[in-house]
Order: sequence, then structure tokens, then C-alpha cells
Amino acid sequence: MDWLTFWDAKASAGNDFQATGRGLMDVPGYLNTVAEIVRILDLHQGDHLADIGCGAGLIAMTLAPWLKRVYAVDLSPALIERASKNLAGVNNVDLKVGNLTELPLTDALVDKLLAYSVLQYLADESNVSQAMHEVARVLKPGGRALLAANPDPTQRLVYEAVVRQRADQAAAAREISLLDDLLWLPEAQLLELAAAAGLKARIEPIDACIWQHFYMFDLVLEKSK
Repeated sequence: MDWLTFWDAKASAGNDFQATGRGLMDVPGYLNTVAEIVRILDLHQGDHLADIGCGAGLIAMTLAPWLKRVYAVDLSPALIERASKNLAGVNNVDLKVGNLTELPLTDALVDKLLAYSVLQYLADESNVSQAMHEVARVLKPGGRALLAANPDPTQRLVYEAVVRQRADQAAAAREISLLDDLLWLPEAQLLELAAAAGLKARIEPIDACIWQHFYMFDLVLEKSK
């Protein structure tokens, strides 16, 4: 799958949730997502945050007033352009084209890092390993990362069954057809890859108020001081 082309095309969607692959998300779901991010990352005023896979910039826009600086990165130049329009007038967000395996950020730059639903779009385990090392590189000592919403291979059939129940069968078929292009790594494997990059890691369940909770999990990483 050419994910760059995929996300560039998504950037022209009718609304910002659709543009970032969250077409089923409603406002309460979004607010619960933001609350989970703030809680897990333990965000504070003065923090520097990397928002990887920033999409249309909604999370960066929401959190920017409470943070020192946000470095918002996305693979898609078209999504970065859309985000720049959404963030017009916000002076503490830096937008950059890039990806989790080769971050356009300097060493030990950020206190916290968010990559929401990003790992599943990497090509293979070696790319995930590279991503883990990049997270370790850009985090300050004592920093924390949330690699959120990773699909659980043990729940794939459950997810497919839920998708097949949707009223729009054509859209359901398109979504199911993409599943083989996603990276479904088990929790234990991600924990091992994180440890190999020198990061302390743990798995956390996704809040039940967020619709993906039944087939995805969060990965929390910490860099030693």
C-alpha cells in the first residue's frame, strides 16, 4: 500500500475527522481521546510535545494553548497544508513533513511524544524498531511517549464482524480490504522492540468511551533520566 498517496487523498475529505482517518469519531469521542492523551502523557504547561501523524492538526490545535511548543509532523504534505490552515494564527506549533521512522526533530528536543494510530501504517517489524529508536532519540531524559491505538491481532475477527454490520456495505468492504495492509503486531512483540531501544514500556487499554477500544491498545514508553 502506498500510504503517502492514501493520506494525500484523504486530505481533501469533507471534514477534519475524515481527513485523518477518523470518520466515525464524534465530538464526545474526540474529547475523550484528548483527555486520555493528557492523562497518559501527564502533560503540563511548559512541555514540548511532538505530535507525530498530526493529520489536520486538531490535537495540536487543542493542546497548543496549554503547552510551550508543539512539533506537528505528518507523512502527507497535503495534510500538513490542511493543518497549516487550521492552525493559522497559532504561534507555538511547528509543522513539518516527516514520519516516525525518520523524525525531522533534533535529539532530546521534546518532553512528550504522541503518535496516534501510526505504528499500524509502518511496513514491518524493522520499521517499528527504527521508530522506537527515533522516539528514544528525540525524547528528553525522563520523557514519555504515547504510541496510541495499535490494532490487536487477537481481536481482528471481532473488528471485522463489527465492520460488516455497518449500513454502508460498500464502505465496510473497503475498510476490510485495507486490513491486510496494516501492521498487526502483538503486545509482547512491541514491548520487546521498545526494550531493545532502551525504553521502558507498558500496555494500557483504551478508554471505553473511545470507539476503537475493543480492538486496539495503547503503548506507553518512558526514557530513563
